[in-house]
Amino acid sequence: MSDAPKPRPAAKSRAPRPKPAKAEPAEESLDAVENGVSEASAEELIAELVEAERAAEAEEAAIAEAERAADEEEPLEDEEPAEEPAPEEEPAEEEPAEEEPAEEEPAVESAPAPGTASRRLAVLGSPIGHSKSPALHRAAYAALGLDWSYDQLDVSEAGLSAFLDGLGEEWRGLSLTMPLKQSVIPLLTETDRVAEQTGVANTVLLDGDDISGFNTDVAGIVRALSAAGLQEARYVHVLGGGATAASALVAAAELGAERVDVHVRDLQKSVWLEPLAHRLGLMIRIRSFAQADRSLDVPQLVISTLPGGASTEAIYTDSTRRKAVLLDVAYDPWPSVLATAWQAVGGRVVSGLAMLAQQALLQVRIFVSGDVLQPLPDEDGVLEAMLAAVGIDAEGAPVGDGSDAPEAE
Repeated sequence: MSDAPKPRPAAKSRAPRPKPAKAEPAEESLDAVENGVSEASAEELIAELVEAERAAEAEEAAIAEAERAADEEEPLEDEEPAEEPAPEEEPAEEEPAEEEPAEEEPAVESAPAPGTASRRLAVLGSPIGHSKSPALHRAAYAALGLDWSYDQLDVSEAGLSAFLDGLGEEWRGLSLTMPLKQSVIPLLTETDRVAEQTGVANTVLLDGDDISGFNTDVAGIVRALSAAGLQEARYVHVLGGGATAASALVAAAELGAERVDVHVRDLQKSVWLEPLAHRLGLMIRIRSFAQADRSLDVPQLVISTLPGGASTEAIYTDSTRRKAVLLDVAYDPWPSVLATAWQAVGGRVVSGLAMLAQQALLQVRIFVSGDVLQPLPDEDGVLEAMLAAVGIDAEGAPVGDGSDAPEAE
């Protein structure tokens, strides 16, 4: 039987069709015999009539059987819509294939891969034109195959809150320099341990409504000194009492320092560093610049956190400059006055660019994975590209005469 529904009759009248009378043919045949018709002809006529009657009965029985079959197999009129969902199931079978690409996109955001959509980043500060952060970060994202932009924007303390409020979803993170490292703290939704410890954040991760702050300056100092061969320092001098001085104190503690002398221009403005030093287990003295080298004890390390081009009354003897390693955080102009004095007697100098590159590498980790402890793919190659972008080697020494270092764009 065909699967297609059979057409039902317009009306299901079961009245029997009129049948030919059985007696009449006999009578007619008798009459025909009486009228001279042969007996064989009469019998033939009767047989035809009987056959016709049987055909009529068979036809009626077939119609009745067809009607019964139609009643059993065809749905009633009020049940017909139940068969309609069949064509509606087709889109449902295709939906999983269409949704698969959409489900993969969030994974790209939490762990970006080469070719992902562009994100925006920038370094903020005032002034900011000298910054080499754009050169470092652009080199890193190019090495990682990420189509991310990184700019430098002049933003003051007074304008920082409004700037953060105006950022769109395309923004991934910010690097901060003077004078924003402390003023950003109240604007953050959370901070890492080092930022909380120092009260200083130089890195901001933007993730939806969360504004997270990190301090990568501490690790940047330690890593830069380690690359230059300094693994330990028991006695440290820190020049300057600003935000970066707090990071220098924590870095000194991580290098095993027991004593730190902080030399500043204004003693009252720097007393905020004392509680931090005590929490770190450091003996601290806050002294004027003029007293920087008035002790018989020679420090193993001098960390200058003074702005580039700033003058200082701190004067170190030739003997101290030969023995102590100098890390000058400032890198523009370079060499600084202190770096020139150290180099004049053959002293060891670590450029601020080395620290900047090392802390920027950690910032890239944060911006890419959200985790400062998560190494980047081929991290050694990424760092090599970053160092080349600012013209220094792994120890922070200029490559050649330093003229190959590109300017920040």
